[in-house]
Parts: sequence; structure tokens; C-alpha cells
Amino acid sequence: MGSSGETLGTVIGEVGNVFGQVYRSILSSPGGVFVFFIALPNRPGALARLASALAELGLNLTLTYLYAINEELAMALLIYEAKEGYFQKAVEALRKGGAVVREAYEIKVTGSMK
Repeated sequence: MGSSGETLGTVIGEVGNVFGQVYRSILSSPGGVFVFFIALPNRPGALARLASALAELGLNLTLTYLYAINEELAMALLIYEAKEGYFQKAVEALRKGGAVVREAYEIKVTGSMK
């Protein structure tokens, strides 16, 4: 394990990379996006089951970032292309699938930046 400075540098680099990917996901989805920050069990298939439930709603996953907190808990950032009238259904599907929805946002793109 490296020094705490190396660890902090790695985390800062990853956060910068994730924010860049989030920004690109928003800009590439003309109808907007749904952003979910969730806690979920750190078990094989937990994220796949949640993604499958949202796919059954017809939602398209554009970005995911998952990290383990410990042996029991993981956190995930999920970004989906927005679909009118499906935000609350998606939140309910995540909760029904065992996720704790920590933050949830519907971001509408109102114009392009040039």
C-alpha cells in the first residue's frame, strides 16, 4: 500500500475523470439524464440486477462508477438517458432491488454549449 499522498492523488485523479465522464454523458443525451448515487450490497451480481431492472423500464445506462466501501457495502454512480415520466419509476426499481438511493437527480438539457 502506498503513502496517503499517493492514495489521495489517485482519488483526486479518479474524481476528475469521473466528473469529465459525467459531463460528456449529459451533453451526449439531448433529452437529459437521470443521475443516481446509490449504496448497494457488495455482492456478485448486485449491480447487474439493478441495471437489469432499469433496462426492463427501457432506460439506457450511459455511465456507471462502482467502488467498494468494505466487504459488505458498495457505492455506485449511475447515469441513464432520461425518459419522460420514468424518473420516479427508476428510483422505485432501484429501491425494490435492494439499493439505498442516496441522491437522485433528473437533469434536463435545455440548450447546447458551443
